[in-house]
Amino acid sequence: MATAAPHPPAPDALLADLDEAECWRLLEATELCRLAFVAPDGSPDIRPVNHLATGRSIYVRSAFDAKFLAITARSAVALEVDGESDDAYWSVVVRGEAEQVTSEAELHHVGVEHLASWTPTPKQFVVKIVAATVTGRVFPKRPRVSLPVYAVPLTEAARAQHRTERGERPSPIPHFEPPAS
Repeated sequence: MATAAPHPPAPDALLADLDEAECWRLLEATELCRLAFVAPDGSPDIRPVNHLATGRSIYVRSAFDAKFLAITARSAVALEVDGESDDAYWSVVVRGEAEQVTSEAELHHVGVEHLASWTPTPKQFVVKIVAATVTGRVFPKRPRVSLPVYAVPLTEAARAQHRTERGERPSPIPHFEPPAS
């Protein structure tokens, strides 16, 4: 399926954020993504899956396998889809909660039965990812340049500078209750 690419950022920009509507348009126009979740042993895992994005939710068919058991046991997941056009690369990330769909009406309403797996394994179960955050970026295509890298330890000053440049809020000061008298 060909995906219409988002507009690239201005030529002098390194990247541009995509608005949420554009992110959903790209999610709805793609079929393959990567689903990140916490494995049963507590380590991060990621798998390619095909998906159906509709109604601010993303549906994934699954076999009764380790991935299905992991995401139904620990519902926090992330999903990433990316692509490119003639003049830009783009990426969309969704963070949210996964839940097994057990309503036949919902399955038929969204049309997930028409979502055919790219693998021959039967996929009888459906998981819905309800988005908490949806973010995206677009990067203009430029000649690739390999800049020097340095083995410099990350200092607290460098972290503070990064937070300032990115506009990130500093960590809150811990609050402790007064001691009981």
